Amino acid sequence: MADDLYDRLSDIFNMIGFGSRRSPELEALLKALFTREEAELAVNLSPLAPEPPKKLAERLGKDPEQVARMLDGMADKGVIYSSTRNGEKWYKLIQLVPGIFELQFMKGEYTPRAQEIARLFDNYHHALRPKEETRPAEAAPAGGSIHFARVIPIEQTITPQMNIFPFEVASKYIEDADMITLSTCYCRHEKRLLGKGCKYPDDVCLQLGPFAEFVKERGFGREISKEEALNVMRKSADAGLIHTSSNTQERIDFICNCCTCCCGILQGVSFHHAPVRTVSSNYEAVIEEDTCTGCGICVDMCQMNAINIDTGMAQIDLNRCIGCGVCVYHCDQEAVTLQTRSDFVEPPKSFRELIAKQAQGKR
Repeated sequence: MADDLYDRLSDIFNMIGFGSRRSPELEALLKALFTREEAELAVNLSPLAPEPPKKLAERLGKDPEQVARMLDGMADKGVIYSSTRNGEKWYKLIQLVPGIFELQFMKGEYTPRAQEIARLFDNYHHALRPKEETRPAEAAPAGGSIHFARVIPIEQTITPQMNIFPFEVASKYIEDADMITLSTCYCRHEKRLLGKGCKYPDDVCLQLGPFAEFVKERGFGREISKEEALNVMRKSADAGLIHTSSNTQERIDFICNCCTCCCGILQGVSFHHAPVRTVSSNYEAVIEEDTCTGCGICVDMCQMNAINIDTGMAQIDLNRCIGCGVCVYHCDQEAVTLQTRSDFVEPPKSFRELIAKQAQGKR
């Protein structure tokens, strides 16, 4: 029998996030993440901006000190977000994905609880995914909603001759960040907990700004310097990983370095035959015919299966190219370049605008 409290929580996550529809799998997951007392607080907590515990306590007619203690414990569990204002902790509800999912695995823990949460998230994600046999030939994710993430191209693959948009330059966000933290790749760690790990490095996920402060304070990652962050970006590019980030312009909360074998974002878009404008940069790869030797390195490195060798030369399927720059970065012959896409997509300026556009797409 469905539980009304957790149904309400499911509906809130669906409103502020990506595809959190009611299901037995989601209910089981939420019950593992939130006790009933925590769920009662969560359904009444603001999902848009942090608020003080006393404000929530007033709405619920509860003791402010008890509410504050519970909210602090929920933040330690990574099921809500906290920040400090004038020496006082304020709290807000966060999305299930991205948000709660990532925080459950960022510490890289191997515990029975971590394994159980990984299993429940896996069940939930499989319940959301369309069946292979019913997958349309040319499809994009349902709902028409703007995605919460986007691709940022490897910086060495964009040149001054190109039309470079400031929000496509990762180092700009790193240089502007007041704090940067490094954590375990949550997607790869979840897969390792399920016995499905891959070859790629784990210590490559960056958090920036206020979210980094939360990550450091709650022990989900460690603070690093800007130079270390840039080294993480180079290490990830060398490994053939794809930079993804918040689909916002003014500030981004994270830079992940992703693989299609583990990353929930890239697995989702690569499942479709035409993923290019669901999660991508504003660039696309182009082959220089006079330079290409057909060596196949780009084919091996492309995680989106967007390249093949035909008549001795690489060919790009632009319906699958997400403009990550991995093929450009790894081409020894310099036979692949990025060019600006004609169908320019400007990301929302802020997180609030992103949430509003996501909600509008679900109406």
